[in-house]
Amino acid sequence: MAMAKRGVSCAVVTQSGSAVGIVTERDLVSKVLAEKIDARNVLVRDIMSTPLITVAPEASLTNAAELMARYRIRRLVVVDSTGSLVGLVTTGDLARTLAEKHGYREATFNAMARYAEGESAGGPYQ
Repeated sequence: MAMAKRGVSCAVVTQSGSAVGIVTERDLVSKVLAEKIDARNVLVRDIMSTPLITVAPEASLTNAAELMARYRIRRLVVVDSTGSLVGLVTTGDLARTLAEKHGYREATFNAMARYAEGESAGGPYQ
């Protein structure tokens, strides 16, 4: 419910200041809805994906993309040297960066970044 209210597709789980897991929409669908479990009776720790695949804030875009491809993940948690959450890099972030780098001239990058010149955010499936 909190993810829906905030309009986000995942939540990073922290414990004592360190990132320890991630819950995604896919986790909710495959581990709760598909199993017909009452979400009110589910603990985050029971459905979160762990261990986290993480990257340092100083990592290159290429390094982040390689990790995402290797582990087949769409969200990469960014943590500092103490394990504290710094941010999140998504495949959409990568696509937007590439689309921008190419001046929004490459249709493939634009599609992945969900960019269309002159159109507002969102789409037909909102």
